[in-house]
Amino acid sequence: MEVADITIPYGRSDVFKLYPLGDTHLGTLHCNEDLLKAKIREIAQNKYARWVGLGDYGEFISPGDKRWDGKCIAAWVDRDDIAECEIDYIARLFRPIASQCIGLIEGNHEDMFRIHSHADPQKNICKRLEVANLGATAFINIHFRRSNNDARLIRIVAAHGAGGAITPGAKLTRLQRFMNSHAARVYMHGHVHDIITHTIPYLDVSDASRIVSRDKVGAMTGCFFTTYTQGVAASYGEKKNYPPTSLGCPVFTIVPDKDLVKVEG
Repeated sequence: MEVADITIPYGRSDVFKLYPLGDTHLGTLHCNEDLLKAKIREIAQNKYARWVGLGDYGEFISPGDKRWDGKCIAAWVDRDDIAECEIDYIARLFRPIASQCIGLIEGNHEDMFRIHSHADPQKNICKRLEVANLGATAFINIHFRRSNNDARLIRIVAAHGAGGAITPGAKLTRLQRFMNSHAARVYMHGHVHDIITHTIPYLDVSDASRIVSRDKVGAMTGCFFTTYTQGVAASYGEKKNYPPTSLGCPVFTIVPDKDLVKVEG
């Protein structure tokens, strides 16, 4: 588990948007690249937007892996150099918003490729984008600071996550357990290819020793992988009769001056 500390200057009227981008699965025909590119443009056009990578940026599946299906591989993938090809493609795609990146979480696809294929996609993507490698799970402390040295700390917990939950209830339970086991204001959990948001109000004591009501907010962070895609070979999700995925990602709103966090998705 990693801990990252970053400082972001803010003004009284500033509203920050925080995007958890993960489960993009670039390299498969079932990746909705158009939607992902639109989301990248949306982030690039907002100077108050930041993003955290939630893992599974590429498929990173090679022949010999039981998950391999050559019929599902995107045309741009060099089958003789899968890791390098996908790493390069991912880095070029995300480079326009690299300066807005807080860091990248590692997904199980990057991790499994590293274990079995003697290449490290996570390390190399981070190196090419010049962003922090946040490992599998990370606490991220964002110190929002004004010119008068007034600072607001918003702590994030981000994880690619795991598990085979399929029903909405099971996914919500996993998210709630995640939120109950870590101390933060913002929670990001990937892997399950669904967008589910949850808000928990709680009482706290301010720096002025006043009782205040705050929220902690969490989300299953969606994906850009389509379970069912017409006209191409069936995905593993279609073969297992999984429900359709929730495409895109939720958006966290942070208003430092009001000590406000919320999530929509």
